[in-house]
Amino acid sequence: MQWNIELKHVGPKAHVRHLLEELIVRLEERLAPFPQDALSLRGGFEETASPKLYRTSLTCHLPGHMAVAHVEHRDPGLAIRRAFADVGRQLEKRKASIRHEHDRRQARRTRAVLREAGDTETV
Repeated sequence: MQWNIELKHVGPKAHVRHLLEELIVRLEERLAPFPQDALSLRGGFEETASPKLYRTSLTCHLPGHMAVAHVEHRDPGLAIRRAFADVGRQLEKRKASIRHEHDRRQARRTRAVLREAGDTETV
């Protein structure tokens, strides 16, 4: 997976870089089923001056899909973690739709309702 994270107005904060690298590794593990040459992650992390806020934006490109997250928070670590969590949730939803898990759950619920309806008619 190719990735590019741009840091704006942050300065040399090693813990921010370490956290970003750690979360990118976790994201790569979640993206293992996809072809690695077709994946890319673009992002930005910046610190604003006036109200001390940290903005994180991530865009993850998959074959046929794109997951996007924008988060602002006063804590830099929390802003980064929430953005990666949001992209992770979107990726899990995408993987579930590829595997047609929703259709399976819906079919199970339909069978359960029909069984229940059949039991109440005999009573």
